[in-house]
Amino acid sequence: MKIVFLPILILICVSVSFGSERPNILFIAVDDLRPELATYGAKVQTPNLDRLAASGIRFDRAYCNQAVCGASRLSLMGGLYPTKTGEQTFHVTDWRKRHPDLLTMNQHFRANGYLTLGTGKIYHGTNGGRIEAKNWDEWLTSGGKSYVLEESLAEAKRRQKANPDKDPKDFRATTTERADVPDDAYSDGARAVVAAAKIGELAAQEEPFFFAVGFTKPHLPFNAPERYWDLYDREDFALPENLSWPPGYPDYARNATAGEMSKYSDYEGKSPVDFSDALNKRLLHGYAACVSYTDANVGKVLDALEASPAADNTIVVFWGDHGWKLGDHSSWCKHTNFEVDTRVPLLMRVPGKASGVTDALVELIDLYPTLCELTGLEVPAHVQGKSLVPLLEDLEGGHRVSAYSSYPHGKLTGHSIRMGAYRYTEWHDEKGGVDTAVLTDLVVDPGEESNLIRSGDHAEDLVKAKAELARRIAEALQ
Repeated sequence: MKIVFLPILILICVSVSFGSERPNILFIAVDDLRPELATYGAKVQTPNLDRLAASGIRFDRAYCNQAVCGASRLSLMGGLYPTKTGEQTFHVTDWRKRHPDLLTMNQHFRANGYLTLGTGKIYHGTNGGRIEAKNWDEWLTSGGKSYVLEESLAEAKRRQKANPDKDPKDFRATTTERADVPDDAYSDGARAVVAAAKIGELAAQEEPFFFAVGFTKPHLPFNAPERYWDLYDREDFALPENLSWPPGYPDYARNATAGEMSKYSDYEGKSPVDFSDALNKRLLHGYAACVSYTDANVGKVLDALEASPAADNTIVVFWGDHGWKLGDHSSWCKHTNFEVDTRVPLLMRVPGKASGVTDALVELIDLYPTLCELTGLEVPAHVQGKSLVPLLEDLEGGHRVSAYSSYPHGKLTGHSIRMGAYRYTEWHDEKGGVDTAVLTDLVVDPGEESNLIRSGDHAEDLVKAKAELARRIAEALQ
């Protein structure tokens, strides 16, 4: 599908009059982070992000549009739903070849006088400078490694050597690594140093900047310096209580094997139900350690901003690309339509706007039009999101009736909404027929293990959910 958009020159003319007083944007992305932050009530240590939340706006019901890295990020940066573009794979490799005219967020800001810079994981992978080379003024690289211990590197090489005819990416080392090393020994720590130094340079320039900084942790493997592991006692960790799933939830759609995790050498048995208690606790411990490590790295970047002259004129956006299962529904990773996979952390600090918390339903696709409106740029005609600016003025106001996401499973696609207290999901075949459906009241059942489809007490709720989902699917495809 080829998509054509507004001429960029028109947009340049519209925005020129805003001059140097236009606010900067610090755009911080984190991979595989569900709302597992202290500010959201989680038992993790995240003082820097808690500080950002306290000085800005915390969105308690923010959702991605597909619970996988590539599709979610392209949807956010491109302003279109994955069901519209058809870009619904993990990596969305070569998406720019299929959509040469897609006006991305960084491209739009660059065309309107912003200095655009990126580093780390913004689109899928950390090679955004190559994916969108002509649409970034600068792409920053940094050092650091994914694994630092020799035994970890040797384990990956041993497994790959034993399977020479298969993709080496399918044979990785262990799911966790704990090493007594400086923060910048790992890639994210090195990236934080580079990003923090760059902010000082940007603050001295006249042009407004759009600086996208992407951190990969807590994405697998859960590798972090030892000091962050030491923040926690492993015996304090336990699997969540919601180990089952709603009756009628199809096996093909619940990621029963956590296939992404199965590529690592310490995966046990045929599925996570076979994992030992020791492995489960180590994974939970590792995820928490990586969240605290990410918090420290984000803190370095925020400290650099706050120490610079740009602090009072910079919009800060912190977002996670999708949620993540931590043993929920007897699985791990993402790749489903469950609430825990689709709900994300979203924090914003906007100069001149009050701080606070909102429980309005919002979607990541809403960030593109929001940042355009906040900076005085025209919102491109193709953008499907809905600006959050009215909500920033009244945090108790409404924004959306529902939050929509989708996820493909072979020839079927799961379409899902969070609407009021409910999550409703239908799996459609290629002709649009409904294969199966699930309705859950998340106030009564926050672990999402029940199905109210056949409940007479919820017949009216089901009718409303069906109608709203049909409306959202049609809207996404427009």
